[in-house]
Amino acid sequence: MESKTGHMMKEIRKTPIFRQLIPQEAGVGWPIPLMKDGKVYVKLSFYGFAQSKERKETILYPPFAIVTLSWPNQVPVEYLNLRFRNPWPEGDWESQAGLFPHAAVAQMTVGQYEELREQLLTMYDEMFETLSCGEKTSAEWDARFGQRLRTLLEPSLEPYYRALGPKFFQHFLTRAAVAGS
Repeated sequence: MESKTGHMMKEIRKTPIFRQLIPQEAGVGWPIPLMKDGKVYVKLSFYGFAQSKERKETILYPPFAIVTLSWPNQVPVEYLNLRFRNPWPEGDWESQAGLFPHAAVAQMTVGQYEELREQLLTMYDEMFETLSCGEKTSAEWDARFGQRLRTLLEPSLEPYYRALGPKFFQHFLTRAAVAGS
């Protein structure tokens, strides 16, 4: 069964805000939770990519936009053009950022990758529901989530993710590093 988060990441493409402001070929980045006034929101970043057929790789470009959605009803509440409001001034948001697949997933089959991705997206569902109830996830859960996120997160895009969601990525990627050592 598809996770609510995975479904949201597909359905965002059908919204007028996406169709008007974001190229259809854009990739959807990993969700970033946001709490504001006791409500749960989801920031989705969008990045460019290009297929390199001869090398069977995908060239990744930095995120260029974010759409923030309300978690309960998945209605867009904000659009942010990152080229206009640059949250990482020292970074180059226009040049190639890296390649996919990265080392942690390069040896996986497509099925293995998709299964691990769906596990992570299901954990996102759990996190958003826990946050919606005003609760926190356990340290053990955080470590498992962090390990999956660390495995799937494109290392070359990590600095951009950290700029877009510093507390979230600091917390979970640190947990993953501690659990992995």
